[in-house]
Formats: sequence, C-alpha cells, structure tokens
Amino acid sequence: MEFSPIKTRRLYEEIVEQIKRLLTDGTLKPGDRLLPERDMAEQFKVSRASVREAIRTLEMLGIIDIRPGEGTFIRDTETDAIIRPLAMFLAVERSSLLDMFEMRRIFETATARLAAQRATQEEVDQIEAMLENMRERLNVQDPARGEEFDAAFHYAVAEATHNSLLTKLFKTVSEEFAKANSVARRQLYQSGEENAQRIIDQHTEILEAIRAHSPEAAASAMHAHLVFAEDELRKWIV
Repeated sequence: MEFSPIKTRRLYEEIVEQIKRLLTDGTLKPGDRLLPERDMAEQFKVSRASVREAIRTLEMLGIIDIRPGEGTFIRDTETDAIIRPLAMFLAVERSSLLDMFEMRRIFETATARLAAQRATQEEVDQIEAMLENMRERLNVQDPARGEEFDAAFHYAVAEATHNSLLTKLFKTVSEEFAKANSVARRQLYQSGEENAQRIIDQHTEILEAIRAHSPEAAASAMHAHLVFAEDELRKWIV
C-alpha cells in the first residue's frame, strides 16, 4: 500500500480522498487494516494531527471502524448508490454537517408532528424505552451507547408516523447521516453532565408531546432540540 506526499492546504481532505480512491480501485477492501497513525503520517508527509483529522472524518463517513487495541479497519458495508455520495459530501466538509442539521430541522420536525397524530400506545412505549436506555447510559457515563439509543429514539418517532415510505426514507438517510454525525453527536454527551441532561430533558418533552397527541407541541419540542444540538455542534466545529 503506497500513499503520495500531500501538497495541499487542507491536508486531511487530501488524505480522505486518497483513501477513497484506494477503496474505489480495490486496493483497500472491507476488513483491511489501515497503517498506524505514525506510519500514515510518514507516508503522507504530514503531521499526525492531520492524519487524526482524516481518521475522524473517515469515521464520521462510516468508512472505517476504530477498534481500541486492534487498529483501524475498513468497514464492510453495502450502501445505497444515491445516499453514499451525499454522506461522503457531509463527511469531507465538516461545516456541511450544519447543512445536515438544517435538513433535519425540516424533516424531523414534520416527522414529530405526524407521529403525535398517529402514534399507538405500543409505539409511544417504544419511544419511551429508547429514552430510558439513553438515561441509563448517561447514568453510567457511556456516551457511545447513549448516542446509539439517541438515534434509535429518532427512528422510533419516524416509525410512529405509519408512513412506510417516509420511514424507509428516514432509515436509509439517517443511517448514513448517523455515520457522518456519530462523532459529533457523541461529543454532545461528552461535553458535560449538564449538557447531557439537557438532551435527555429535550427528548422527554418530545415523548410527552407525542404521548399527549399534541402535534404542534411535538414539532416545537423536536425543533428546539435540533436547534440546541446544532448550536453545540457549531462550538465543536469552529
């Protein structure tokens, strides 16, 4: 495996592009282990900080798995041909994550409104179960699992719309967006107990509005939550 020296101002982007090209031409395959950070920095002729930035971007993209104590591996994934380019765009430009949040505000606010109109008791219980799992992960300081149940909460809300096309679209898109956004979302849980508790409180408001079958309250609560998350993400990006 040979890399080319980097000669561009935004070094991490060129590293990401080279990794993507190696995947496209088959040099890198699912399950392959990337070189250690130090070796990659030497081959790319860049600092280890630039390599770390590229690795973080690739993780957000969902191209790699970072396994503590083992290394960094290419993921074995099959992704929709239309969705993956969008996910790549979101991952390569960190600031474009903000575009994703704008889309989420539009899409998920409407989803919460529809869920409040149509959710059955069983679906409300499922949404609540995901919230309880989030709360439990917060109590044991497990941000990775908290982030996982956070995503599951939002998907449960989508399922409660009873719109099969909307749910399918939400699942397809959100899985790719989750890859691009997982590191950022996890950052929300790791940035202090007060922040994490606010996220729990916001999800509780969404749940209670859906339970009360109050569409406008559900939409408002979801919108407020996503605005808060975006504001926190801006602090992390800038």
